[in-house]
Amino acid sequence: MQTPTGGAFVERPWLAASCAAMADAAAFALLGILFALARIFTKRVCNAWTILVTVLAWLYIVVCAVNDQVMRWMGQHLTFSFLLTYSPSRMDSSLVANIVEQGFLSFAISVLIALGLLVAFVFLLKKGEASSRKVLPLAVLIVVELCVVVASSQVTVWNKPCRIRWKRIQPPYVTLYNDYRYASEHSVKPANYELGIKALGGSTEQYPFYHLVENEESVYTEFQSRPLFEKPDIVLLTLESFRGWVGDVRIGKNCERMKNFCKIASRGTFFPYTYSVGYPSTEGMLGLQLGIWSHPNKIFLSELGNVNATALPEILGRAGYHRIVLTAAEPSFDNFTPWFERWFDYHEYNPKNNTDIPLARRFAELYANRPKDKPLYFDFINFVTHIPFTVPSSFATPAATSDERYAQAVAYLDSAIGIVLDVIAKGSRANETIIVLTGDHSIANAKAQLIGDQIGEAASTYTWTSFVWVGPGIPEGAVKTLPVSHVDFAPTILSRLGLDVTNNFVGENLFADSLMHRPVFSFRHEDAVVRRDSVIVHAQVRNAPFAHARRETALPDWDTTETIGGFVVEPKLEMDVSTSAKELLDAMHAWEWVLDRNLLAPSVK
Repeated sequence: MQTPTGGAFVERPWLAASCAAMADAAAFALLGILFALARIFTKRVCNAWTILVTVLAWLYIVVCAVNDQVMRWMGQHLTFSFLLTYSPSRMDSSLVANIVEQGFLSFAISVLIALGLLVAFVFLLKKGEASSRKVLPLAVLIVVELCVVVASSQVTVWNKPCRIRWKRIQPPYVTLYNDYRYASEHSVKPANYELGIKALGGSTEQYPFYHLVENEESVYTEFQSRPLFEKPDIVLLTLESFRGWVGDVRIGKNCERMKNFCKIASRGTFFPYTYSVGYPSTEGMLGLQLGIWSHPNKIFLSELGNVNATALPEILGRAGYHRIVLTAAEPSFDNFTPWFERWFDYHEYNPKNNTDIPLARRFAELYANRPKDKPLYFDFINFVTHIPFTVPSSFATPAATSDERYAQAVAYLDSAIGIVLDVIAKGSRANETIIVLTGDHSIANAKAQLIGDQIGEAASTYTWTSFVWVGPGIPEGAVKTLPVSHVDFAPTILSRLGLDVTNNFVGENLFADSLMHRPVFSFRHEDAVVRRDSVIVHAQVRNAPFAHARRETALPDWDTTETIGGFVVEPKLEMDVSTSAKELLDAMHAWEWVLDRNLLAPSVK
């Protein structure tokens, strides 16, 4: 199966298929036990029970097929919160159409399997039952099936390849069980909620991150009345899967590959240690546009669409900005379309512009034709640096290895960046434009993928990217090596515009003096990381031995002779982190409670 963004749904698909079969064996072993039990009853009861088991098996396969397609398109399993958020009446029609069209073949195969199972059950049902009530064969069968259930339920313990692929291939019954367990464990407010909120930087109020401005109508009115030259355009270049170590302009080899990126960085302030709130692109969009950390267990943009929160584009729209998002990737992938419709005045995806240079040329057209009486907020989202990192053949012959293809992809991206920057520089608003470049997240290189279970999914290899800020009043040629977060983007923009309005952002102004020692958080699948000063603490729920600390420096201290594959992970520190890890998990659980209980902001009637 191919993903909408190119490449296989899973690497080494036959290995993934065997792992999926092992995981699914538990469900079918349980169905087999039910079927075996049916044979000890009278014919009428046996027939009714067998029909029930047949229906359950058929439904299970269909649910698995639907789950596969949703996972392929959105990186999301069929959780309870997903089903509640996206009922048929609220599901993006383009997403449904794409899932049906692109996944028809694999879904049809699943349906054929289900029909084959139905035929097999009917055959068994009609088969004579004279020998079917023998107790010993049935008992042996049930014992064997119970052994299969136990072995299958522990597949991630005894089979490392399955453990590595588990997030992709876990069966629906596991997802629903995890949902049930999560709901049970989080039904009571965390014991250390106040301590966790304090660690996150929130208040003790009911809505700990809600910043209410009573007179904000006058603030909006005053901003709208300003002359256009006092309302700068904002152009955000969201660079797909942009690795921080590859975008470090302090390294000469990087600038040889990305001359335009380094040139614009020298004109403004560069933050080489910038971190996304999580991984993948849904979390990058969340941190930048909504200004909040990711949910440690759920995918916010897919599962929590009903949470009370106001995004930066919504604030800018109210302030009079014209808002555009241009993307090279199908927006229904990850279900971005409803959010784009909510946040922007115009959003565009055109398959003809699904590589970066054609997308940059389309940027030039939209930029030239924007409303001339309004300031502009433009989000440009490239694609080529997404897996599988394939550049157009007209640019280069795709390299053999993933890391080599990534080097080609960032060089191609840099050409597109040059086009965008040139268009802005030649425009009439060049001196009234704030330009921001950042990755939506990072992505592990070949070496880092080999130690994924040792570092977790919130580690730097998945979250470390860069920030470049250029524009009026922003220091030129500055490099700030303190760790910063995507959640700081929205507060910084509001500060640059002088818009003190109601919001639920958790970050800070990047150019504030008080930024020096605050913590930077990332969450992903119950993995938690906090960066404070030069120490990085890692922790996992239900895995206390995993907790450890790593050292973060202000200088590149990894193998910079290999700029794509040289960085793997920061050096490990030999220190007791039990207290720090507990505080980190307290903060994570407090944040879960805020999101699950809809405590970002009061509801707006």
